Amino acid sequence: MSIKVFIVDDHQLFIDGLKSLFKRVTDITVVGEALSAKECLEKLKNIDVDVLVTDINMPNMKGDELVGFVKRLYPKIRILTLSMHDDYGHIDTMIRAGVLGYVLKNTGAKELQEAIRYVHSGQTYYSPRVQDAIIKGYSKEKVESFSKVANIEEEIILTPREVEVVKLVIKGFSSTEIAEILGISYHTITSHRKNINAKLGTSSLVEISKIVTEKGLI
Repeated sequence: MSIKVFIVDDHQLFIDGLKSLFKRVTDITVVGEALSAKECLEKLKNIDVDVLVTDINMPNMKGDELVGFVKRLYPKIRILTLSMHDDYGHIDTMIRAGVLGYVLKNTGAKELQEAIRYVHSGQTYYSPRVQDAIIKGYSKEKVESFSKVANIEEEIILTPREVEVVKLVIKGFSSTEIAEILGISYHTITSHRKNINAKLGTSSLVEISKIVTEKGLI
């Protein structure tokens, strides 16, 4: 079944380029487009969409505001940011708003297609430069919500295998892919990830990236 994609960007030429690109992809179909967040919300009322691909800077409403509305009104739609901004501030804002992926506009066609597939399946996907920005950004930021972890005096100890898993998780690999890379079962990977989250007090890729950076665990 083809993934139904809706594109939001304030440049028609860019939208047309993406539509042309996806015409050659059998499992991705562009079912709608909009030049503004307001237009997007109007059209989503009458279109069945799997993945929303949106920029950040648009007329009428910012990208993170649009994400908030879409998540409230259409919770089944997965959202991917496609932007020229590679700084931590923009990335963090969109992730906190609820996007599952963030790729840059200078990315290749294959990576963008892969990102859409990942997001559609409920997994996260971040371009390599985006991953770097997340890690560097969190290493400099002091967030109160993590103070209880930062103040724990006892040392957090990850096993060698857990360190391997964390490194691959931060790079954006799914549990299935990590199992294949490390040559162990999917069940074992999920157990490792539960143990890692328990030790670090985390529940997401973003939180794991922050803690391992702050603590110098890898």
